[in-house]
Amino acid sequence: MNKPFFSTLAIFIALTITGCTQRIQDLSDSFKFAYQGFPDAQKSWDEINALPYASLYAQLDNGPRGFMVLAFVEPSDHPSPNLKWLSGENEMLVTRNGRLVKTVNLVDGNLAATHTDTPDPLSVGLNTLSMPHTWSRTIDWQPGNHSGYRADSTFKRRKLQNISVNGTPVATTHYTEYVTLPALDTQYTNDYWIANDTGKIIKSYQHLAPGLPAVTLTHLKPYQGGADD
Repeated sequence: MNKPFFSTLAIFIALTITGCTQRIQDLSDSFKFAYQGFPDAQKSWDEINALPYASLYAQLDNGPRGFMVLAFVEPSDHPSPNLKWLSGENEMLVTRNGRLVKTVNLVDGNLAATHTDTPDPLSVGLNTLSMPHTWSRTIDWQPGNHSGYRADSTFKRRKLQNISVNGTPVATTHYTEYVTLPALDTQYTNDYWIANDTGKIIKSYQHLAPGLPAVTLTHLKPYQGGADD
């Protein structure tokens, strides 16, 4: 039986940071708890804020929710960097401006790459755009070595909605991204909840590619070094 995805705690290994050994041990203790029986991860705000890393909850389809911390920040071909979130099983999510642009080592398949020559509406801020708003990109995914498929998106504003983030109510606006792959005559939807006070993505539900699972991301402690998340 395959281990449920995101059942483990992501561990950011940065051995050059002063005092890092104890912090990594703290993370490892939480990892052991999450691994045994695969319960949903649940961290207190005190625990989250005490960590020096950006963090989020991630859940693949209806599997257990995992707590992940930011492992790497790397430059991209866009103004915003790629943020890499790593699990204890070496599964990786890569986000840019809150969008999943790549995954690695997921058992059911992976989004291999996302390409675009125009700004992602998520990077501009959905709350600043007139709706509906259209955008296109190309995506590659596996298994099957699918490469260069155009994905056309139409964003629509839905409604104001209060959501719970780790037990804290947050006032958001819900947006839906309707995605069509013309070559495959396939459609799916992604959803984003944008904080009304900051314009940042608080929660998202994103399909990786046709035939692959969707990932729910709930942002906890944001990355402070750039525009993403």
